[in-house]
Amino acid sequence: MQPCYGAHVPTQIAIRLQEKELAVLDREVAEGRAASRADAVRRGIAYLERAQRYRNDETILLELARRADIVYPDLDVILDLPHVKID
Repeated sequence: MQPCYGAHVPTQIAIRLQEKELAVLDREVAEGRAASRADAVRRGIAYLERAQRYRNDETILLELARRADIVYPDLDVILDLPHVKID
């Protein structure tokens, strides 16, 4: 019978880094932004994941704007609110 580890079993990979790249990881650890080099790499991957999501969202919003679709229909009521005149 094989053990059941679930879907969150980490996979170890080996990569080669230049000294400059390694220094960046070490600086993240030294300055307390990462607990270890591995943590710094995981944080870098999370940053890339967010950037990918933002690019996807940007593509969707640009397409909606190109088609002149309402992006946030729930917020249209704000445009109809009375505005105080500022002198």
